[in-house]
Amino acid sequence: MQDTASRILLDRMDQAFVDYSQQAERLSALLAKPMGASSWTLYHDLQKQRTAEATAYERYRKIQEELFTRIAPAVPHRPESNVS
Repeated sequence: MQDTASRILLDRMDQAFVDYSQQAERLSALLAKPMGASSWTLYHDLQKQRTAEATAYERYRKIQEELFTRIAPAVPHRPESNVS
């Protein structure tokens, strides 16, 4: 995981997570607002923010998957048995 490409992916994943967290916070703030019966603006803002949050999460997940495909599975270490 020391190669440059993996390091770049890790940095991109970190930034994507920050973006996702910010979008999730914005969505949470909108959801905390009281919704009036005729609040079409708030409803529209919620739909827009929901899409932004889902898009940010998918971007994060894709980068994470790409990074994890570069990690080789650990080789199990099995000591020799001394049972005859």
